[in-house]
Amino acid sequence: MIDFRKARFVTSAPDLAARPKDELPAILMVGRSNVGKSTLINALLGQKIAFSSKKAGKTKLLNYFEVGSRFYLVDSPGYGSTSYATLSTINFAKMMEAYVKEPSLKAIVLLLDLRRDLGKDDESFIRYLEKTGVKMLVVLTKVDQMNQSERHKAEMRAKALGINEFLESDLSTKSVAKIRSAIANLL
Repeated sequence: MIDFRKARFVTSAPDLAARPKDELPAILMVGRSNVGKSTLINALLGQKIAFSSKKAGKTKLLNYFEVGSRFYLVDSPGYGSTSYATLSTINFAKMMEAYVKEPSLKAIVLLLDLRRDLGKDDESFIRYLEKTGVKMLVVLTKVDQMNQSERHKAEMRAKALGINEFLESDLSTKSVAKIRSAIANLL
């Protein structure tokens, strides 16, 4: 059993060369800027350990959190539109291309905020992740901010993208426990 509450920040790395050099496996958290990666990490780890901002695009590095001395939960920069999208998009693409080849990467947790329609960059990124062969867990975020009708539409959007298996995060104890369990199973 992994104790997610026994977590600590280890380092911020601009690329894989600067990652921790031990043999712990990694779970990479990815998603569009401002999708709620840091907020979900804080909920999963039971502490305010990842910086979350109202302004999109603040995370620029790979942030490594050691969890229960068993694995790294890695917060990645968001993809998509920010005020500095061009350079940040190029850097993100290079970072992902390198990371999916990294042997320590055991799975990717893709966060989607389906309150809004997904763009072509979202679809392209999802198709890219599917082709990598890396295990993927899809989590729909911010469902606590949706009514029942909006939640149903979000689920239909996910299924239209071919995403038939996903978890929903409303940051409740129950949804966080399900996501923790799914992550533990990916390891």
